[in-house]
Amino acid sequence: MKADLPEKSFFEDFYIWFNNDKKEEYYATPLYLYSANTKVDNDNRLVTVYFDKKEIKGRKKEEHGLQFPGNTYFPYVERLGTFLLRFLNADLATYQSAYETFFFAYGFELLKDIDENYTFALKGKYENDTVYLNEMERIFNDLQYEIKEIQNEMLKFVTYVYNLNNNEELEEYTPSQRFAVYLMKHKGQAYTYNKNDNVIKDSYSNKYLELLHLNENELLENLKNKIMLVAMRDTHQSKDLSSICYAVLEELVKLKNYPIKKCQNCGMYFIPTSRLDEIYCDYPKEKGKTCREQGAVQAYNERLKQNKALAEYRRLYQLKSMAIGRNKDNKQMKKDFEKWKKDAKDRVNKLKHGVLTEDEVYEWLVKNI
Repeated sequence: MKADLPEKSFFEDFYIWFNNDKKEEYYATPLYLYSANTKVDNDNRLVTVYFDKKEIKGRKKEEHGLQFPGNTYFPYVERLGTFLLRFLNADLATYQSAYETFFFAYGFELLKDIDENYTFALKGKYENDTVYLNEMERIFNDLQYEIKEIQNEMLKFVTYVYNLNNNEELEEYTPSQRFAVYLMKHKGQAYTYNKNDNVIKDSYSNKYLELLHLNENELLENLKNKIMLVAMRDTHQSKDLSSICYAVLEELVKLKNYPIKKCQNCGMYFIPTSRLDEIYCDYPKEKGKTCREQGAVQAYNERLKQNKALAEYRRLYQLKSMAIGRNKDNKQMKKDFEKWKKDAKDRVNKLKHGVLTEDEVYEWLVKNI
């Protein structure tokens, strides 16, 4: 993507850059994926990485192991803000939980600048995969306290920027304004987050590898006819976890209608995907349903409790459905049920749109059991 970036696949630093139009972030990392899965998009030269316990358990033993890292010309891609959200939500209690919730995607090399005594060699310098992984666990355990401190500081930072505590004094200000004030006025590590962030400026001269598949005339015509937009995107180069979090948050506050929220069900941090007033996240949970799905069921049940007509409709519907199930050969019963269902749904819809009152629908249901 950038001529200034290393040409080899094996390098030490972490690189991240953003596309605000597509709401995507791209990164290149020296990590060696272990027990993680990837999906490759050859057409767009992008890779997605994910952790899936079910698939990992199903792999053959010889398929496990360290894999070569992604390079800067075939980067990993995620929704804008994913890096920061993963870190805010990361379970740092143990090496295993920290790996499964965060480091599987980005690698432990992000910890290089946390402690000056921290040393890390390329995977090739270790005797074997087991030695490498044991070393990663030792490094995490040594730096666990410092990592938690960074997470806590970022949680405070994000809470202030997006006013997640519903502070009335902050309501009239934008996230970008709060971001600036927090950096200037609040104590803590926030003001130092950009100390280890090397910003690589983008320019047309850096586009050779990205556009080498087009000849000169094709490129000129594409630009002339506005078929293609050659975007300038600066790249952040770092080995500092806090600096990368800072860079992502700084990018997010530039966008309108793209807030970070805290799920009212599980407490995890998320960015709404469809509506700004969403209060539940859509992260998959162990039981298979997301908080958004669970929240919809809870909200529906609450409405049933508060509305006697809806509650009665639901009760009768379930009773009639079970009766049909017990009398599958009774065609008349099924025919009567279909007619009742159509009439009842029509009245419920009119109730929801204010055409009929709650009492009117309830009385009809009681008379037409």
